[in-house]
Amino acid sequence: MWDEASFGVRPKLLSIQSRKGMSSISLFSSSFKKKAKPRQGWKLLGLGLGAAALWALSALGPFQSSSPALEASVFNGGASFPQEGGENTSQALTVEEARVVPLGTAFGIKLFTDGVIVASLSQISTEEGRRCPAEEAGLRPGDYLLEADGMAIQNNTALAAYIGRSQGQPIRFTVRRGDQVFEAQVTPVYGEVAFQAGMWVRDSAAGIGTLTFYDRESQVFAGLGHGICDRDTSAVMALKSGEPAPITLCGIEKSQPGQPGQLQGYFSSQDALGELLGNNDTGVYGTLDQAPQGEEVSLLPREQVAPGPCEILVSLDDAGPQWYQGEITQILTTGERTKNFLVTVTDERLLAKTGGIVQGMSGCPILQQGKLAGAVTHVFTDDVTTGYGIFAQTMWEEAQEAAAAK
Repeated sequence: MWDEASFGVRPKLLSIQSRKGMSSISLFSSSFKKKAKPRQGWKLLGLGLGAAALWALSALGPFQSSSPALEASVFNGGASFPQEGGENTSQALTVEEARVVPLGTAFGIKLFTDGVIVASLSQISTEEGRRCPAEEAGLRPGDYLLEADGMAIQNNTALAAYIGRSQGQPIRFTVRRGDQVFEAQVTPVYGEVAFQAGMWVRDSAAGIGTLTFYDRESQVFAGLGHGICDRDTSAVMALKSGEPAPITLCGIEKSQPGQPGQLQGYFSSQDALGELLGNNDTGVYGTLDQAPQGEEVSLLPREQVAPGPCEILVSLDDAGPQWYQGEITQILTTGERTKNFLVTVTDERLLAKTGGIVQGMSGCPILQQGKLAGAVTHVFTDDVTTGYGIFAQTMWEEAQEAAAAK
């Protein structure tokens, strides 16, 4: 769960003068160069990497989702990215046999998309009137631009420069929309100062979230509990490459009714902690260069997660992960993969520091009966002490798939 609230960077407008720099509404921002029905009257915010989650390399922020809730992280998710690697035997394990290390560690994410995303379309004032060449060519927000005139599109800057040099000549784009790949011809028009295509695009995102667990058997971590999504289209961002990164937490903006808060932090090193393998609706998955220390616990099968007391592992400062009391108040039976139960913060210590659930907490491990039951994913805007959680078993199963594709 993350909301792009503090550190966003606006996608670039495809012209020779691509704009950049725009406030984000989540803990993740893009272009860094740097449904379970909620209770009556509730709005929900994502806590980690979500539609309005933590995206942007130049700054770190939270997430948001299409439902009335905000993701509790600073991102939103996409497709898995296979890597070369050896075989592993983790798929032979059952959920009852699996053991993982609960983490609760705040971390940064830097993600580059597979192609550039058309974030939105824009009208251009010309001598003939207002035009939008991209729309006229049939492009839509959410499309991925893969090639321009047969050449791979490396990033926003390269594409903007290419359009600026077009002199109004048609450009043939290779486009991916869902599972479909097709070609579209866009003819740039001259705007106020340059040739433009009338579309805003982005090629990357960054933000803050929380690591949920590390599986020593498969050597894969899981985090966020929701995907990193494009803040304009709400679609999970297709992963080309990415990395977990070290961050330093430097403050907390407390949650208040109607206004979820967020963890504040910054990237503390240029060095990566590992490699991202996947980004989908259940979270982000990858490898770490150094295996985390800590005691392993068993997974609580999803059918055994029940209303009752629980413990939530949260990082708020340099002291690292700390255990706080909470309660699972309701198991949801809607069939959704990511909004499986409601969880409420009851620990007065955590409430005093954060006001409840804040953005950046997406992925915080939840233990019940001494076993990993799930992770925090969203926060309700009207009751910031409560949010959604995802079953740990779902994230573990996705981690096994990511490990198998290494």
